[in-house]
Amino acid sequence: MVFIRDKKVKGHSYAYLVRNEWDNKNGKVRQEIVKYLGRSNKVVVEDIPIEYQKDPKVISFIACHSTDVEKMELTMKEEMLELLTRNDIKSLVDIYERYSQFYGLLRFYERLLAPVMYNVGELWASGRLNVATEHICSNAAHSLVKIINERISRNPNKNRNSPKILICTPEGEYHSLGCMVIESFLRSKGYSVSNIAPSVPSDSVIAFASKYDPDLIMISMTLADNIGAANKLINRVLESKLHVSHILVGGIGIEQIKTNNQKNALRKVKFLKGTKLSGILPSIKEITKSGPKYSKVIRK
Repeated sequence: MVFIRDKKVKGHSYAYLVRNEWDNKNGKVRQEIVKYLGRSNKVVVEDIPIEYQKDPKVISFIACHSTDVEKMELTMKEEMLELLTRNDIKSLVDIYERYSQFYGLLRFYERLLAPVMYNVGELWASGRLNVATEHICSNAAHSLVKIINERISRNPNKNRNSPKILICTPEGEYHSLGCMVIESFLRSKGYSVSNIAPSVPSDSVIAFASKYDPDLIMISMTLADNIGAANKLINRVLESKLHVSHILVGGIGIEQIKTNNQKNALRKVKFLKGTKLSGILPSIKEITKSGPKYSKVIRK
């Protein structure tokens, strides 16, 4: 077993990688210094011998003491990309547990998973990642978030005063990872969430919403080609008996849309361009203060 020992000298903290060894002669455990690591707040994963880099106690120490968190995150992102291509769900969950223990779910999504998945998309677009491997990465990411959602569901933190939220995508939109991420984040904040993504016909969304009676309908659009289907869904919601007065549109699919040139049906829509996961919750709180029922289209 290894761990990092913190020793203070003249007001400064210095780190030592230590291993417990059994001393047969004395019949007790003795500590052996494996490596001197330098100032505690400067220790990064690369300073650790490779056979100990994934040890939970080592990662824990670095997370708590290091001021150079970005280097640690870079190492984790590189590791996650490799694990995604191998569909190694168990190791991906291990990274999630190690990181979120100190930095939380939101930061895990924004600082690790999202950049890695964008990288996967860029590698595929440039021809450096074949279609099969891209699908493996996507499926592995879905499996990881599904496990996270199941854990959150087993430990509910529901707030009775929080709005009920329905998450979906327009018909033809098959990208659902963003919806799953939003679902787990909102559930972790106490919201009651129903996620019916991906690719739901407008009539089915209306039928489900009529029974669920959500305070917000959140629709994610990843591909700009699906603006027509999103437009149809928005119009159906506005024409229905659902209590909807505003619609907020988000997702990477809206980045190329010129919002001032949209049809009349979209003029009541506010597009949330460039909104990160951390901006979703403030937007929801702002909207729910303005009226009893709203519909919102979110960022993937």
